[in-house]
Order: sequence, then structure tokens, then C-alpha cells
Amino acid sequence: MIAFRARSRASRAGRWALCAALLGASGLTWADLPIEELKGGTRLPPATPHRLYVMDAAFNHLVDSRVNIYDGDSLKFLGLVPTSFNGHMTVSADGRDIYVMTTYYERLNRGKRTDVIEAWDAETLTPKYEVPIPQKRAQALNYRNYLRQSTDGSLLFVQNATPATSVTIVDLKSRQFADEVTAAAGCWSIIPLPSRPRSFATICGDGALLTIDLDAAGKPSAQQRSKPMFDLEKDPIFTHTENLGDTFYFVSYNGNVYSADFSGPEVSFGAPWPLLDKSGKDRGWRPGGYNLLAVNQATKRLYVGMHPNGVEGSHKTPAAEIWVYDLVTHKRLARVPGKNALSMSVSQDDKPRLFTIDGGNVNIFDAQPAAPVFKGTIQAAGETALQVEPQPAGGAR
Repeated sequence: MIAFRARSRASRAGRWALCAALLGASGLTWADLPIEELKGGTRLPPATPHRLYVMDAAFNHLVDSRVNIYDGDSLKFLGLVPTSFNGHMTVSADGRDIYVMTTYYERLNRGKRTDVIEAWDAETLTPKYEVPIPQKRAQALNYRNYLRQSTDGSLLFVQNATPATSVTIVDLKSRQFADEVTAAAGCWSIIPLPSRPRSFATICGDGALLTIDLDAAGKPSAQQRSKPMFDLEKDPIFTHTENLGDTFYFVSYNGNVYSADFSGPEVSFGAPWPLLDKSGKDRGWRPGGYNLLAVNQATKRLYVGMHPNGVEGSHKTPAAEIWVYDLVTHKRLARVPGKNALSMSVSQDDKPRLFTIDGGNVNIFDAQPAAPVFKGTIQAAGETALQVEPQPAGGAR
């Protein structure tokens, strides 16, 4: 190895000596050479419904988190967006922007702190603008409901934790900080509401849901607190939720499904129903993971990561199986190998794919059959990734 390095250094020295000799013979000096310019950049190919955004926390070096972008059909790597210290991301509804909430420290991992929202061009993967926000944003593992866009696309909602909870509102039109919603104190997770253009709900510590309406300037205009949806002591729920229209579904640690309908002036709750067969043959199985649910709007199917021998505290155990349910009949349609999934998502196109991630690898399933069919794996899609998002339905071209 030492001899190899010595030869390498000698070879480089010889090349530089030859360049200097050629310059001298021409009467030029190093200063006479033109300055090299890096020109242009590349554009990603048109987005398909199966383009994937993998949020990689890079847990062993959090200052270097990033969004890795892949083609979910060819399994090819397309590019990345750096997201600095423990970044979070969401893709705009039109698919044109990647929004990032992140933190910069003056000395990389210490010193003056700056929190910002960044907008990146999803075609060129170049920065467009940034908005400074209060130094309160949640520095946490990547759950989908910590950074969300309003239904009308005009606002961005940012989960705060100091550890006191609140929600920062960013106006995407003026590109400015709009307000901080302190009424969300004691509540967690951001749930944009489809039928209400600038509203979100959040889960409160007593089991109730708090709904907050915002005006055109991003200021709170009204709020409403529901009765408790679940018993916090007896049947706590995962904060991750997925929806079918105006109805949002929540899964409890014990394997019960709760639903909240936001279509009316007041939220209404459906009767909880069990994931486990009433016969008792599924005894011991429980839900587990981080972003552990997915819902396909067209097929009305719910996908849940499940593990056997569940106990109190096993709620983040990877999925041994993925169970598939019909949300209309509440019947289980299939059980398929989970491949240790910690998080998942499903595309909303006419050839839906189920995407799961085990922290590093993305597994891809054909979601058209009731029992998803395994199609392939993107190896090492992230170092410690817990969020995988397909291209938004409105952003595929």
C-alpha cells in the first residue's frame, strides 16, 4: 500500500511537471489559463406516479440527512436533496416543489441555530427559496404528519416541540412566516382536512381531536375540540393516520381501528372495529412501525404493518406481515410477508404500487390484487429511512 501511494504521488507529480513544461514552451503561465465554469445542470425525467422520495435521517450523522429520489419502476436512483440537520420533507400537491424543514447550526453541530423552510425544485433539484421560522420545529424521527401542506396549497404546517407543542404556519404565496398556533398546546400531529382548504386537526392528550381553521393570511379564525375519540390509558393510538376522503383512520396499539369524519360542521366518530379476527386465532398480533398505514382511495383498501407476540412497548416492531382490509366491509382481504417494514405508502394511480421501507431498503409490491405481489427491492435506498413517499397524484406527468 505504501509503495502504491508513493507511485501514485510520483505519477501525479510527473503529470504536473509535464503540464508546466508545456505551458512554459508556449509562453503561457497558470494565470493565463481560462477559468473553468460549471455549466447548467440536469433535469429529472418527467415524474411518474411511481417516483419515490425517501427521507433518510442518516441517524449516525444527523447533520447530513437527505431526500433520496428513485424511479419505483426501474429502481434507478435519480438524485437527492440535502436536508441538513434532521430534516423533514413533503412534496407539494402539484409535484413541483419539495418542501424541507430543517435546522442549521453556526458550527455545524453547535453555535447559533437557524430554523428554515426550504423549497426545492423537484425537476432540477435546486433550491428556490427559504423562509426563516421560529426555532421550535420538531427535531424528531420522520413521521408524515410533522410537515404538511394545506389542502388549498397556500400554507405549510410545521410541527413544533420545545417540548411544548404548537404549529408554525408558513404562507407559501408571500413566502413568509405567518403565525404560530399555540392553541395546539398539548396536541400532536398535523392532519390537513380535504374539505376545508386552510384547516388542520391534531390529536390531543385526552383523546380528543382539535380542529383549527385559518384565514387567508394564515391566522387562526376558529377552533373546535371534539369529545375523546379513544381512551388514552386503555387503548392508545398511533399518531400516524391515513384518510379516505374526509374520513381519517387511526390504529391503536392493541389493534383497533378508529375513524373520524370531518365532512360536517362537527367531527363524528365511527364505531371502532378490530384488526384481529374475533375467533381469537390472531391472538398476540399487533400493529407496529412508524408510518405504518397506507390507504388507496380507489380500491378503498387499508394496509397495516403487523407483528406477532405483541406486548406493551412493541409498537415500533417491524412488520412480519402486511394485512390488507376493505374499508367498506372491514373484512381482511390478505396477509402477505411484511419484509420488516417500518413505514409504507401506496400510489394513487390506476396501477397502484405499495412501497415499504425497513430503514434501508425499499420493497415494491403490485397493489392491484387484493394480496399485494412483490415486484422488487431498491437496495440501500437510505441509511436510516423511515418515510417513503410516491409522487403526489396531482404531480405526475
